[in-house]
Amino acid sequence: MPYFLLSTLYRFLLQRLMLWTAVAVLLACAGAADAARVEIAGPGGITLPAEWMAPPSATGNAPGMLLLHGCGGLWAKPGVLATRPAHMAALLQELGYGVLMVDSFGPRGVRETCTASSKGALNSTRRAEDAQRAVNWLKSRKEIDSSRIAVLGWSQGATTVLALMDRDNPGVRAAVAFYPGCGSFLRTAQPYQPAAPTLMLMGEADDWTPVEPCRDLVTRSGMDTFRLVSYPDVYHDFDDPGLEVHLRKDIANDTHPGGGVMVGFNQSATDDAYRRVFKWCSRWLDPFHTYPYEQRTSRPSGVPTPAAVPKH
Repeated sequence: MPYFLLSTLYRFLLQRLMLWTAVAVLLACAGAADAARVEIAGPGGITLPAEWMAPPSATGNAPGMLLLHGCGGLWAKPGVLATRPAHMAALLQELGYGVLMVDSFGPRGVRETCTASSKGALNSTRRAEDAQRAVNWLKSRKEIDSSRIAVLGWSQGATTVLALMDRDNPGVRAAVAFYPGCGSFLRTAQPYQPAAPTLMLMGEADDWTPVEPCRDLVTRSGMDTFRLVSYPDVYHDFDDPGLEVHLRKDIANDTHPGGGVMVGFNQSATDDAYRRVFKWCSRWLDPFHTYPYEQRTSRPSGVPTPAAVPKH
């Protein structure tokens, strides 16, 4: 094909993708109104509030997706979902998913865990138990095919995804982590090997959760189904619509103490990352797909086996 035709086709597809992204934001705002408030039994007797967006089809074979919020929480303000999870949830629902968004902060009286003053309020290891309870809840839904569950998280929620995938048989068939913190998983005696295919998406200029530890984690795992895609000159929170690139001085920078961290939206990175998310999940949630790997058979000490949950 002549170069000018390829160039024209590329520009056309790029324009279509940008238009799709703009429409998706509108869908997110509309879709969030379709969310229903549900409650999930959490660890230690607490009740976890969650937003549930049922799949368009109630035939019982829809895939399910659990979304895990970042350190800023699930809500932009009381009763209004943050733009990023609302956006993703609406897109996934349009694609046929049932989507669950669980709030780990509210029932514990935690406002945020981003700043230095909030460190230790609720870590990703503790949140992984919330995630496991939420996965079990999804599996119990009559609209959902319990063998086709995925999980996606941002920042601390992404680190929670990695912690959940560090369990044996968490009941998840695919996972996506936007800019997780990987350092703690490098300090274990055995190489980190996620229990299901896991995709990480990160900015190479991210000075909040640097990409290098995640590269090392993937290399040490030796698993072809553990992938990292990174974007040059892209910062943390790159897929948060409307977030201008700026310095957050209230965030501790472990690489450059006292310097704060850069955050901000990047359209091209978001377009590519979202395309990869949907392709990744479609690949692994296909009911006819055969796994090219073996799940672990041993369970880390102290981690309970998820209980079977009857269908609602």
